[in-house]
Amino acid sequence: MTRSRMPGLIAAAVLLAAGPALAAEDAVPRAAKKEGKVTWYTAVSLPVAQEVCQKFMKKHPGIECIVHRDGSGKLYQRYLQEAKGNIYVADVYHTSNYGHFLAMKDKHFLAYKPKGTEKFNRSFVIDHGQWTILRAAVLVPFYNSAKVSAAEAPKSWKDLTDPKWKNRMVHSHPAYSGFVTNGMLLNIKHHGEDYYKKLAANKPKVVQSALASIPLVARGEADVGAGTVSYGLFEAIKKGEPLKVVIPAEGVPLVSSPNSILKKAPHPNASKVFTDYMFSLEGQQIFANRFLYVGHPGVKYPKGLPSLDELKLEVISPEVLKKENKNMQQLFRKLFGV
Repeated sequence: MTRSRMPGLIAAAVLLAAGPALAAEDAVPRAAKKEGKVTWYTAVSLPVAQEVCQKFMKKHPGIECIVHRDGSGKLYQRYLQEAKGNIYVADVYHTSNYGHFLAMKDKHFLAYKPKGTEKFNRSFVIDHGQWTILRAAVLVPFYNSAKVSAAEAPKSWKDLTDPKWKNRMVHSHPAYSGFVTNGMLLNIKHHGEDYYKKLAANKPKVVQSALASIPLVARGEADVGAGTVSYGLFEAIKKGEPLKVVIPAEGVPLVSSPNSILKKAPHPNASKVFTDYMFSLEGQQIFANRFLYVGHPGVKYPKGLPSLDELKLEVISPEVLKKENKNMQQLFRKLFGV
């Protein structure tokens, strides 16, 4: 055998050995296109969800991406109710209530590690693989800078209990928002349940989603928000709304939002292709552009978003969230009457 033939034979041998793996890798996108669609139950804001789906469909023509956007609590109840009736609509599931994921673990989720996540920040990758953290954000108080001066504005969570904010505040509901549950646990840790008794005495307007408080304060229907999702707030400020962020002295809860493929996904291959897309650099950059923290090391964040190192972060453990979720809802209903 001549030496000139050796490289060609080696290359052929490598391709032959890789053939089965490459064929298997190609099989998933082909099967996904045949399935034709993927349905995503998500608690991320609708504009973000729509952008993800639109760019995914551009990248993967032939696979329709359908969004069902709602709060964490409503999506959880919806999915469980559907599953109870053996109705399986959702393929991929994403919310901000980690306690719900623990409750659904093993029974409802498929173990799947998205491509490329071995390079991610390890805080965003879960060893068992039943979910991966898609995005993270913090809960922060905020105010309307056209109605509240910097001197008058709250400097801490505790400042929100000051009677001067009576009938001037908006608060979101923990039965709807996983972010609010995290915030309640943080404040009870620092100030006890008495904190919420004082807050309730200020008679805040109560809305469902943590994001829903932003337009109320922007329009001047409330002067102060008792906690909203940082990414929605920075988006509103970028658009020119008269809003200011409060970085409270006690710290802020870092809320990690998992994403999973459901075991009973009616479009299992499309679910994998969609999940891989969301954790690709292109997919992760969509979230980063919207002021969300992500695990991909290659993203670039917009100006104005503080790094996690600049914040005093508190992480409520998933186990505590699972244990206290209903208790927080009951306490809120008891004190706020809704």
